[in-house]
Amino acid sequence: MNQRLHQAREDLLETVRSRTDSPDDEAPAIGPLSSQGQSDDAPQSEMMSHNEQHLADHESALLHEIDVAIGKLESGGAGICESCGRDIPEDRLLATPTVRLCIQCQEQLEKDQRTGRGPSM
Repeated sequence: MNQRLHQAREDLLETVRSRTDSPDDEAPAIGPLSSQGQSDDAPQSEMMSHNEQHLADHESALLHEIDVAIGKLESGGAGICESCGRDIPEDRLLATPTVRLCIQCQEQLEKDQRTGRGPSM
């Protein structure tokens, strides 16, 4: 699982680099002016910039989750539910290596979020 997490991290970083790196004379694919061309109108550019920011935020959050999972593996805390302390089944970890809760606690969290109660930790 450690190798899988490290590979996922490298793949994500490569994706981010491919969008943010650009030749010296071009605006990067992600950035404040990246969506605004000479013929673009402001609302369309603003919407594209918002979408790019949302994507960057998502990738940043995913990178954080991968780093947390790698840290737990290295410290010996991987596979333990952060809410109840029970073991997380290996099948669940293999499907989603960054998972932090067992199925029962995840279901309770989702139920609480729908009712507005929030986490019951």
